[in-house]
Amino acid sequence: MARKRRLTGEAALRAAYSKHDHAPLLEAWGIELSDEMLRLALTHRSFAHENDNVPNNERLEFLGDAVLGLSVAEQLYTQFPQRSESDISKMRAGVVNMYALAGLARDLGLGEYILLGRGEMKTDGQDKDSILADTVEAILGAVYLEHGFAVAKATVLRLFKSMIDKAPTVG
Repeated sequence: MARKRRLTGEAALRAAYSKHDHAPLLEAWGIELSDEMLRLALTHRSFAHENDNVPNNERLEFLGDAVLGLSVAEQLYTQFPQRSESDISKMRAGVVNMYALAGLARDLGLGEYILLGRGEMKTDGQDKDSILADTVEAILGAVYLEHGFAVAKATVLRLFKSMIDKAPTVG
């Protein structure tokens, strides 16, 4: 009996991505993204490493982190004009942190869509705070690249509104 060959590289990426209907995820986020961009945003480095180093989401995460930080900082600056730089810096840290991002990811059901390597899957990587937070940032980076800063900022402000509004008590 012939042993079934394991898919690798782009074929493995397409197969893993196609296991899900991504419409509910995009609807929960209130965004539109091309399949190519969403697939990249959802591809963790562990999956890439096991599959011929297909592109992963780390560069998108870098962009998304910047979009998130600036969007939240500007909103806090505008929304709380009487607060000092120190206060709004602390408030931003209360909103833009791994635990807040991971909580948002869980609320939006993101974990089940992340493409992880076998090792990360075995250790429940889809529920790790760091992986969830990084993927949130990667999706924000993807929104920025496909739609520009105004749409990315609007996405941030919509998704993080309650956290921003609570920021004076968090910071």
